[in-house]
Amino acid sequence: MEKDSLIFLLLSGLLVGALFLSHLSERLRTPDILWFMLLGLALGPTGFGILSGEALMGTGHVFLLGAVFLVLYEAGLRTRLDRVRDHGIAISLLVTFGLLLTAILLSFALHFLFGMTLYEGLLLGAILSTTDPASILPILRRLPIPSRLTETLVAESALGDVTGSLLTLFILSLSTPGHTFSGTFLNFSLSVLWGGLIGAIMGGVVILLAIHPRIGLFRQNLPILMLSGLLAGFGLSLALHGQTLLCGYVLGIVAGGASRFLKKDGAPFSSEAFKTVNDLVVYLASFFVFLVMGTLIPGSTGGVSWWRLIMLVLFLVLVVRPAVVFSLLPLDRRSRFSVPEMGFMAVVRETGIMAGALLGLTHDVLPSSATLIVFSVVAGTIAIGALGSAPMARALGFHGVRGDQL
Repeated sequence: MEKDSLIFLLLSGLLVGALFLSHLSERLRTPDILWFMLLGLALGPTGFGILSGEALMGTGHVFLLGAVFLVLYEAGLRTRLDRVRDHGIAISLLVTFGLLLTAILLSFALHFLFGMTLYEGLLLGAILSTTDPASILPILRRLPIPSRLTETLVAESALGDVTGSLLTLFILSLSTPGHTFSGTFLNFSLSVLWGGLIGAIMGGVVILLAIHPRIGLFRQNLPILMLSGLLAGFGLSLALHGQTLLCGYVLGIVAGGASRFLKKDGAPFSSEAFKTVNDLVVYLASFFVFLVMGTLIPGSTGGVSWWRLIMLVLFLVLVVRPAVVFSLLPLDRRSRFSVPEMGFMAVVRETGIMAGALLGLTHDVLPSSATLIVFSVVAGTIAIGALGSAPMARALGFHGVRGDQL
């Protein structure tokens, strides 16, 4: 009984600590995910030894997988299909060919800088290829940059989360002994189909039960209904061997798209309750992911020199992402992004939460230095994006409408 009470006290303390760190990050204008990682580092094996990353992730990493499921659910919620349609070609190029090209270029860099095998480099490169402007989005909204830049960055990040996670999990599945490439590809494709189908069905069921004039029995119980739908989608995708992460993303697209449509039509839909429950589960998932990532950070650099880590960050920001943006976006003749716009997009596309989440799911097959590498890239790209976005906007002569006025 005493041990159980200590567990609950620890959980309460962690949540209060998370709120304190979020408040501190707002005051210091720094992303809270970095503070969450430092908290995991302090409480993990490297620090006080109170928490263990392996124990937190659960058997088969099921708890961490659930947290990533919620992260992708949130990515689906903020995927605006109308905005994706407006710049669909550019976004599609970035989240497919751009993501793959980034992973390949990073794999060679990881091989030469840190001695990883090409397979390890490709797997870690896929993890680092995902982008997440959410950490600096408040900064972007205060800048006079064209609205289509912010819209494209947000849509690309949301879609890139799911394509990046699928690429990472596919590369990970290739390491299974006795599996051929064709067999692995077929099984993976079937799991993608199952995951997307389950997500679409569960999202539709939740919305129908929330707003349908006859069978919408739970309009006043939307938070419980949403949590039930998320649990059901996660459980069914696991039971039917579907791609759980894709299931969460599609569920978010269906639920978010329907809620926006119904809100415009004045349907009896509690948008405030919908937002409250979504904010809660996503905040807890983000906190959990980066707390786990912090516990996995080794106590020493393990022979990894800091100058190599800095070189990797600079290579990603100054070489890889500009090469991807400037080689692919000119192919979109409809959007016609200017050179200054493409330059701005290349710099502020930082690595964020999805990299930390995917690292936890794959760290068993990666060298111990992978955690330090991911931590350095996340912190480095966020710092460059946060500190460099305003000077770049001024230097490039942007005079658009501020994002918070859109």
